[in-house]
Amino acid sequence: MSAAESPASARLPAAIRDELVASSRAALPNEACGILAGPASAFDGGAATEFHGLRNAAASPFFYQIDAAEQLKVMLAIDDADAVVWGIFHSHVASAPRPSATDVRLAAYPDALYLLCSLRDPDAPEVRAWTILDGTITEVPLELT
Repeated sequence: MSAAESPASARLPAAIRDELVASSRAALPNEACGILAGPASAFDGGAATEFHGLRNAAASPFFYQIDAAEQLKVMLAIDDADAVVWGIFHSHVASAPRPSATDVRLAAYPDALYLLCSLRDPDAPEVRAWTILDGTITEVPLELT
């Protein structure tokens, strides 16, 4: 895949967006993380239908590491439901909702979106989505449904 193949936009239910923000706030002072599932990837026109908030094993305000045991359990449940990993989520406590160099280096799911919630302005959290394909970051506008 190349950045040219990134979806033009992605559908995200407003209720799931609210879950991402709530998860981000609940994890403070650390970054939050989790996985979004859907019947098809955003690349195939699918919308997110579920958010699975997972433990940040790094317990850090600067880095996230999804707890491996929780990740395995959720990935198996997504597979058993004939769904796909629609997105990988984490929050940024004080910086913009854009993938960092570390996020790009560790990106391992080319068929998923990377969603970030920034709490740099606690009164106006920002949720944005990106593809990370071969080290290239491309924003994917979110359509709240």
